[in-house]
Amino acid sequence: MAKKKEDKIPEDVDAELKSPKFTKSKTYTTSGYVLEINESDKKVDIQVFEPIAGTTILEGLNFSEKINLNDIEKGIICEFQLEELKAPLSKKTAEYLQEQGITLNEIIQFELKEFKVIDENI
Repeated sequence: MAKKKEDKIPEDVDAELKSPKFTKSKTYTTSGYVLEINESDKKVDIQVFEPIAGTTILEGLNFSEKINLNDIEKGIICEFQLEELKAPLSKKTAEYLQEQGITLNEIIQFELKEFKVIDENI
């Protein structure tokens, strides 16, 4: 039976969620296009044609230093190389989240490693 929702997150759970320890998991090569470029945060949002981790829209991706922000254009079909990073959550954190009605055993983050333009004329 689920416990009552708490107003205050325990400090150790909060610390784990704020600073997950990511490890490299997989590298994906997929195609899609850039939806948004956030120059101040140096992040991009992309949409891919085939789902990755159950979704086709990936938001707030960091990108490697090899990528020049000025080379990225919205709406142009590109091939992306994405690195998947995973941070498994401790049993305590997963159980706490479950008590709050959230099913989460790991945090997944993607990073844009490379991209190349496939078709500019669409």
